[in-house]
Amino acid sequence: MRRRTFLTTAAGSGLAASAGCLGSVGAVLGDGSQHTVLGKPETQPTRSANLPYPAYGEKLPDATLPAAIADRTVSVGDLETAVVMTFFYSHCNTVCPFLISSMRKVQTNAIEGGYGDQVTFLPVTFDPARDDAERLREYAEMMNVDLDAGNWYFLRPDDHEHAKEVVEERYGVTFEKTGATDSSMYMYNHLGLLLVVNAEGYVERAYTGDDPKGTRVWSALETVLQA
Repeated sequence: MRRRTFLTTAAGSGLAASAGCLGSVGAVLGDGSQHTVLGKPETQPTRSANLPYPAYGEKLPDATLPAAIADRTVSVGDLETAVVMTFFYSHCNTVCPFLISSMRKVQTNAIEGGYGDQVTFLPVTFDPARDDAERLREYAEMMNVDLDAGNWYFLRPDDHEHAKEVVEERYGVTFEKTGATDSSMYMYNHLGLLLVVNAEGYVERAYTGDDPKGTRVWSALETVLQA
């Protein structure tokens, strides 16, 4: 199913702004759901159904993607754990490092709290041309990701068209090349999004704001895991 897509305008700071990576501040509104542990987000700008990406109370869209480093595929809909998901590219020097750093800190908290096997971390690249297995392995090391924990998978669409189909059409995260688009030095404008999803596959929180230490993401996830 094709979701509504959009590209935000620059505003704010941290995850919500910087040259080349765009977003809006705060958790998004949901309509409530008997499938969620958490209540409606405090910030309620609009109904979940009006947003381009999966938001509070909505079922996370399914997708089957190659996990480049793990040399396997991952079917999002088949996972029986909670999920923390984002969309990024490794050459980004603005919002993406914050997204991955937040996820990495949440991964550490989950492992130290004894929840390591109850949550799966799924960063999805929309730049498969440059983000091959070798590059993602280097990036994981640079970002201090614990790949040995067995709960972190860098998902990589087959090509640009596949990335458009999955990231933009299915998950509603629009990305657009900027700069030297005819060379390897291109960048992207895109939304900075972090999703917290419960084990039943329903979105508990969709964060597009500043959370560089992963505090809000971990707080929401921990409550979900404890339930």
